[in-house]
Amino acid sequence: MNTFSFTFARYWIVSCIAYFVILTAIIPAIAAVESTFADSLFREGDYLNAAHEYKRLLYLHPDTPQSDFIAFRVAAAYQNVGKLANAIRAYELLIDTYPKSGLVARAKNNIAQCQILSGDSAQGLESLKRFLVEHKESTLAPRAHFTIGLLHIDKWDWTEATQAWHDVSLAYPQSPFAEVSNRLAQEIKNMEALPHRSSTVAGVFSALVPGSGQIYSGQTMNGLSAFVSVAVLGSASFYYVDQERYEVAIPVGVLGLFLYGNSIYQSVQTARIFNTQQERHLRNRLQQKIRDSGLFSAILPPRDEVKLVLWKSRF
Repeated sequence: MNTFSFTFARYWIVSCIAYFVILTAIIPAIAAVESTFADSLFREGDYLNAAHEYKRLLYLHPDTPQSDFIAFRVAAAYQNVGKLANAIRAYELLIDTYPKSGLVARAKNNIAQCQILSGDSAQGLESLKRFLVEHKESTLAPRAHFTIGLLHIDKWDWTEATQAWHDVSLAYPQSPFAEVSNRLAQEIKNMEALPHRSSTVAGVFSALVPGSGQIYSGQTMNGLSAFVSVAVLGSASFYYVDQERYEVAIPVGVLGLFLYGNSIYQSVQTARIFNTQQERHLRNRLQQKIRDSGLFSAILPPRDEVKLVLWKSRF
């Protein structure tokens, strides 16, 4: 009886050990198979289903190896499909759950991307500035700093954009962003060479000769039309006064004065529009230079070939 009990106990212990060993070997294998399926969905561009598969994998196997990377892919999938609010929440969950992960810096940077792409440039700008404070040694820091310059360009803040790009060339001289930043900053410094029209001068011109301010600002046809209208109405008003037909002369004269004042106002506005268009052309040139530089295609994704949206819009 004692021999049987000893044998049974030994068999039970060995069975438990074998079961534990087999279980610990099988579970990661199962998780790996499920991860492979999710990865294939991700590579094929079926991002929503990929996100659901990754989330199911994390739920069933929370301790699976590279769980932080799987959580990152959940967020990246949402970002790629354009569900930016979901992506931000998923990135924030990754940061909270795996605060020591090497993907935290990239997650914070991608949160700023999502905020900007969703139209919240102000919050995106703050997130990028915070990212630079917390991760100034990150390989993504030059890109984040460069993007700050882009956001200032979107706001027509040329001085801040120049300063941001100047800082990029000083802080990251070996980065590919440094050379492009120098060229863009120099382009902005040449703004003084842009054609410019003074709204004051345009208004004075039209006060002296109706429509001439619009011609000065490049709106020749509008200027000629304003001149002819005021001239015809003014002449008609004087003609009817001479004929003592005041019931006609007064309305015609009032209309002529209205068009005269409108000509001055339109001249001022046309000069401002002209200057805005010149700045818009400059901004378009800067954005084209950025696209031609290929900078944003030079950023390598994290391991296992994660595909990310890299500033698909705003350029």
